[in-house]
Amino acid sequence: MPTPLGNTMRVDQSLPDNEGGFISGHLVGILTADLVGYSELINRDLHNAIDLLRVTRRVITNTIISNGGRVVQTPGDFVLALFPAVNSLLMAAYEAQLQLFQLHSKNNDFSAGHWKIGLAYGEVFSIDDDFYGNSINVAARLQALAAPGEVLFTEEVSRLSRLPNAARLRKIGKLKLKNISEDPNVLKIDVPQYTERLGAYKRDKKAPVLLLDNVRKPVLLIRNFRHIGNEERGQFLGEALVDEISLILSRLSGSIVVASDIGKNIPDYILHGSMQSVGEKLRITAQLTAASDGKAIWVDRIDGHFDQSFDFQDQIARDIVSALQLVLTEGEQAQLWRRATISGKAWEAFQRGHDLARRYTRESHRIARTYYQEAIDLDPTYLSAIVGLGFWHLDELRLGWSTNQENSIGEAMKFYSDAKSIATDHPDVLALGAYVQYFSGDSDLAKKLMQTAKKLAPESAEIVAFEGALYDLIGDFETAVVSYKKAISKSPFTPAWIASNLALTLLAMDENAEAEHIFKQVIKNHPEYARAWIGLPIALIRQNKADEARKCAATLLELDPLFTVDEWAISRPFSDQALLEKFKSDFREAGLL
Repeated sequence: MPTPLGNTMRVDQSLPDNEGGFISGHLVGILTADLVGYSELINRDLHNAIDLLRVTRRVITNTIISNGGRVVQTPGDFVLALFPAVNSLLMAAYEAQLQLFQLHSKNNDFSAGHWKIGLAYGEVFSIDDDFYGNSINVAARLQALAAPGEVLFTEEVSRLSRLPNAARLRKIGKLKLKNISEDPNVLKIDVPQYTERLGAYKRDKKAPVLLLDNVRKPVLLIRNFRHIGNEERGQFLGEALVDEISLILSRLSGSIVVASDIGKNIPDYILHGSMQSVGEKLRITAQLTAASDGKAIWVDRIDGHFDQSFDFQDQIARDIVSALQLVLTEGEQAQLWRRATISGKAWEAFQRGHDLARRYTRESHRIARTYYQEAIDLDPTYLSAIVGLGFWHLDELRLGWSTNQENSIGEAMKFYSDAKSIATDHPDVLALGAYVQYFSGDSDLAKKLMQTAKKLAPESAEIVAFEGALYDLIGDFETAVVSYKKAISKSPFTPAWIASNLALTLLAMDENAEAEHIFKQVIKNHPEYARAWIGLPIALIRQNKADEARKCAATLLELDPLFTVDEWAISRPFSDQALLEKFKSDFREAGLL
């Protein structure tokens, strides 16, 4: 095992061959690389996508080997390599990007085939053909944050590895990485000509289409909780618990799909568990595993007593559903909702209201209000429900459904005041305050409140996306796109509203092909989501696809017969009047009045 020696670290210069067993940890350099947009390339042209993967991956792997690295895994469009000699790690990454640039330049084609690279340094363990270690996770997180053609790496890598003379180095600072306890100092290098060429390509409106494979609902299969023992009441409780979890999730169908054993939906995850009783004592173990390989995603243990009866059963079901939201859909936001009340019935009423509100139809919006109010009636201090009603009034304004804009702002301000009296520094309260201040005319204060909310809940996809929507209203589309993409990275499954908002922002930037792709991804997985159908005709009409645009406009009117261009515009989704008029003109060209 390597040990510290003064200010330096002794590093193993080789790795065992690992022939079917466990090996001890070794300090090594780690390189992870990922091909940008590979799944989307496969959807377009399978054979060309595979050829492109093989050619460009060969560039990556050959460069790794020539610099003393060892390629240990190449699953699909991903590469994991280890460098016993860490001093060549940066050189290998830079040369890989340089040779990819030369390859694309030779072919005069920058439309696809770009890789993102992340580097880290630390201890790696191996069992058979699998490699483990926190530093692998750090490298993978950095690779995910890198732009095409870039290399992101930790400060430790910069101390141990030679920096290529021709590389352009930039310090990024500390970054918060998902599921990484310490925030590493991060740096970036790139090939200047490569980055400039990719930037020019994007400005020419020929950027690779943004891929959002995760714009869909996770499919969950719920197995019976196995009872260890012969007591009938334990078996009964296990069956009742599964029924209660299924019932709650069925009411949240906008975010999670519950599959049956013989259903049309192929499950992504399986929820199962066991129950064990000793006298009146009861222990429940719940586990969420990936359906593809059986790997555990989440495990929890809950202790109770049989005499707690149905209250205990309901509490367990709600705790498990909150955990599913935390892991699969909502991230940190699920914890904020659960902690805000001790009333299980209030939590469930809020969840139903929030699920309906995010569908953004007139009818779901109307019903959502009744559930929010029910939650407040059950718990008058339930912060999430109070904030939800405040946003309900602002959504009425933003969606063009308000009959009295001043009244809508006033009602939102009232709920904001009620929420502040309970907690002034809660991220949901601050986010609501940001929008209230914006609609009251103070954009600077709105931005400050939203930035504070994001600092308090940096892993909440909803809060980060709220920031993007605020910058949309202000007219700072570049910042809005950054926020939406960060929000998308916070959850393995992206809510339809975040993806659709991103696509609308891209329309405002005249990135019409990319917007079309995102809208179609949303519609593919959420076919009745009207807000995606609102933006798609614009994206199509701007690309001279008039017939398809008019068909989409007809579908929109089937979903929302009351939709009009003027009603949409009266909410002023864009502060730039000229941009708003352009959208209105495009709507009418697509056949909408």
